[in-house]
Amino acid sequence: MGSSERRVAALLAHLAVQEQDEEQLERNPTSAAAPCPKAMADFLTRDNKELRAAIFDFLRDPLYAPNYHLSMAGFRELTSQRMAKFVGQRFFSVFDYTRDPLKFQAALECLNFCDYSLAIKDGVHFTLCGGTIAKLGTEKHHPILRKMDTLELPGCFAMTELGHGSNVMGIETTAQYDPATREFVINTPNNEASKFWIGGMAQTAKVSAVFAQLTVNGKWEGPHVFVVRLRDDHGGLMPGVRVADNGPKQGLLGVDNGQCWFDHVRVPRDALLDRFSQVDASGRYRCSIDNVAQRFGTMIGGLTTGRMLIAQAAIDACKIGVTVATRYSARRTQASSRPAAPSSWLGPFGDRAILGYITHQRRLFSGLATTYAMHLAMLHLKQLVVQGGPEAGKQVHVVSSGLKAGSTWHRKRILNDCRECCGGMGFMAANKIGPMLNDMDVDTTFEGDNTVLMQQVAKPLLDAAGKAGATRAPPPPAVKQLDLCAACVGKLLAWREQMLVAGLAADVGAAAARGGAQAAAAAFDDSLDRVTTLGWAWTDRYSFDAFAREAASAPAALREPLSLLCLLYGLCRLEAGVECYLSAGALSPEAVKALHARVNVVCRQLGAEGGRLALALCDGFGIPDHLLQAPIAIGDWRSFQG
Repeated sequence: MGSSERRVAALLAHLAVQEQDEEQLERNPTSAAAPCPKAMADFLTRDNKELRAAIFDFLRDPLYAPNYHLSMAGFRELTSQRMAKFVGQRFFSVFDYTRDPLKFQAALECLNFCDYSLAIKDGVHFTLCGGTIAKLGTEKHHPILRKMDTLELPGCFAMTELGHGSNVMGIETTAQYDPATREFVINTPNNEASKFWIGGMAQTAKVSAVFAQLTVNGKWEGPHVFVVRLRDDHGGLMPGVRVADNGPKQGLLGVDNGQCWFDHVRVPRDALLDRFSQVDASGRYRCSIDNVAQRFGTMIGGLTTGRMLIAQAAIDACKIGVTVATRYSARRTQASSRPAAPSSWLGPFGDRAILGYITHQRRLFSGLATTYAMHLAMLHLKQLVVQGGPEAGKQVHVVSSGLKAGSTWHRKRILNDCRECCGGMGFMAANKIGPMLNDMDVDTTFEGDNTVLMQQVAKPLLDAAGKAGATRAPPPPAVKQLDLCAACVGKLLAWREQMLVAGLAADVGAAAARGGAQAAAAAFDDSLDRVTTLGWAWTDRYSFDAFAREAASAPAALREPLSLLCLLYGLCRLEAGVECYLSAGALSPEAVKALHARVNVVCRQLGAEGGRLALALCDGFGIPDHLLQAPIAIGDWRSFQG
């Protein structure tokens, strides 16, 4: 027998053993006890439980039922009606942005389960516009906020420009102070400086938080934010304001995105949001933050809450998608190629539920584990927000950047897997996954492009390593007989992050030694692919650590299933970075085979007894049927009539 024949024989023997193992696991599954869904939902929901329940109940109103037959104009009108009715309930206030941030976020998060256009339109109004005014403004701006609370003044957020997306520092809209009239003059000097992709701008917004480069007495002071009236009380455009509609989009048809130009628009001196920067009547500029770069960081601080809401929206969409796909897959059967041996996956006619296949389990259960991981990591981020203070603020920026990028990139994969696992039913709008894929595709690039956000995660890690001289890669953890317990997984994830930090810090430091700051910046730019990988490594390690801590401290009845999910999440993140582990010798080829087999075993545990544990964990998200909405998840898929 030749070497190639021996390899084929060995492979066939390996597959036969693997199949026997899977059959054995199906007959005698070793599975954690299924948790009480209500107890799990209570564990996952840490704040404002009564408020969330009240909003979920309010969303039973037929106005919020799905309607996938509308034109763009119809979607916009429906979204405006939904927003008006929701705002009219006064579940929360724009003032809660600063006085009770968890309540503020909780109210807006509930809309994720209804319709993403509604969530985004409310988020732009309350978070980006209202929150920025609340954070950067003073008491003189409170009348504006009170009118935003009643929707008398619908708001938008005019930061992004046609020629300036992520480079907010480089925006070209100008604001010059005129001491003769005690006004600021807001101007769009060229077409690239026009505000672009502004939600609410095309039709509905009457007021905007506008970012512009401030010049006082001929001195440039950097980007500042001004409250600018766009439309009068009757909806007519104000003098000097020109608006265009961005038109149809891939998704989010309920949000009226637009473009705007300012032709020397005059606004009163009080239009400047002046908590940190003031211009007195005579034109003297004062600011409590001397450095322009630090000043700029303060001006865009409102984006952090927006990123948190987008991250949570991605996670909530994954909850819906995984629940729909898992429920459907547990009941949808097809003819089995195996003998009709006793199995929890076999139906009355010997057919087999598609959730019984390892290919389905790997996609759906890894998505389930990742969704739990991201949700629990977000709970840790929210605690940092509540903690407050300068140090916590720095951490919030890094963590929110990593989790926004990680959760939205995960969301793309998870929802697509859910769509495919449901076949044609997943393509049907009524089953919700497809519309979410369309509406949310933009989340990877708005509120900060994900690749840029991963750089925000990596930079402080590299700076700290450079200062500490930590530029030597640590040795990989000793993994010989790979049983892949949670502690082992945690060590491997941490090592990957540390190894990437050390390597990048060494390269950037060497460039700096040769050519100074300019050479260091060039070296960083040349390594952006590795920088993004470092951002991922940090996000994987952070979210796994958060998950492990939560699982360890959970109520006893929830600890075992959460620990199993946590292990699966960690194993899947090791698989995602397997090239790094192999190339550095942290894992041997045999260990990688063991890793793959271990993932399959955990998936089989989650899928045992017809997916009992996985289904209970999906139910643990606590999504009511009137918000889950998908017919294949809340009814019998065989009776669905469209």
